[in-house]
Amino acid sequence: MSFPSFLRLPRSARLPLLVLPLLLPVACGGGDAELDRAWLALQEVGSGVPEVRFDAAMVADLPEPARRFFLHAIAPGTPLAGAVELDMTGSLTLVPDDEPLSLDARQILAPPHGFIWLAVAGGGLARIRGFDRYSDGTGEMRWELFGFVPVVRAEGEGVTRSAAGRLGMEAVLVPATLIPGSPFAPEGLRWEAVDEHRARFHFPVGTEVVEAVLEVDGEGRPLRVEALRWAEDAEEGRTPGYELFAVEMAGDFVADGYTLPAFMEAGWRLGADDEFRFFQAELERALFR
Repeated sequence: MSFPSFLRLPRSARLPLLVLPLLLPVACGGGDAELDRAWLALQEVGSGVPEVRFDAAMVADLPEPARRFFLHAIAPGTPLAGAVELDMTGSLTLVPDDEPLSLDARQILAPPHGFIWLAVAGGGLARIRGFDRYSDGTGEMRWELFGFVPVVRAEGEGVTRSAAGRLGMEAVLVPATLIPGSPFAPEGLRWEAVDEHRARFHFPVGTEVVEAVLEVDGEGRPLRVEALRWAEDAEEGRTPGYELFAVEMAGDFVADGYTLPAFMEAGWRLGADDEFRFFQAELERALFR
């Protein structure tokens, strides 16, 4: 995602999370009926699915790091859920070496069907509102200054490919979608061991198969997930193509029988000399559906 240079301003005061419900219609472009429909559809992915409760036997045959991940992430007897709504606060850096903007966001996440991420970033002259999404097999980004001046409008094959990669990696936030045989897992999902602390999962999303490596600690707490993800709107001096994208995680956030990472930091080429860490967030709320 790229933004005009006049938005590269110092970080502003954080917008309180309480204002998000008032700003979401604006972030969607002023009552976007299609986006509203997509959000409701993702909320209902579990509708009509018979209730299944988590049991350790479901993951007994998986690679050891994956097994530890599920035993940490899902309490015994917890109903499997195919979607989660998340509220988060944090910061967003638009351009490498620039000051971060404050961030408040709400997301619905239902792998492999889709996600919608609504956010307000910055404040004053730098306040932008908008969304990233993947739904109905297509990706889109729409961001506006003051809620009505277009800043980014992007869709098409490359945007869809990149959004699918994000969705596959973020399946770690909806653990039931990563259990083979779960009513919420995509056909073709599979796991393979990498080493004592890492396992790779192959997660189909539309026409993409996201191959992500999940790293966990000795207790199964997720530390990092990484994959080659399509970079459509490449940084200056780079061309579109697949690049390493990673999310680093820490802490515990417990909700509805699930334990998610409390803190996340994401970016391109994390660990390399030219890494670009552009997203930091702390979870404030999680509601599983």
